[in-house]
Amino acid sequence: MKKMSLLFVVLCLFVTGATVVIDESFAATKSSSQAVVPLADKVNINTADEAILSTLPGIGEKTAAAITSYRKENGNFKSIDDLARVKGIGDKKLAKIRPYLQEI
Repeated sequence: MKKMSLLFVVLCLFVTGATVVIDESFAATKSSSQAVVPLADKVNINTADEAILSTLPGIGEKTAAAITSYRKENGNFKSIDDLARVKGIGDKKLAKIRPYLQEI
């Protein structure tokens, strides 16, 4: 999906006549916990189902189920930080997935 997004951006820039420069720093963001994710690719924790949530780094089926269960029992999350209340999500995991989540 990330390759498709990058290809789309490059194609749009090409069509508009913009110059694209890709250097080594782009590759470094891929593995960084502060990776830049386009807004359209970010996950809304109040609407995402378990399948989508399990695509987040470090979130498996069990944690995705815990997120949706927590949401059903307590209502929508008011902020991304509320995810820390879900069993299986600590500060480190929250920091790892934060770049992939839409602000609420």
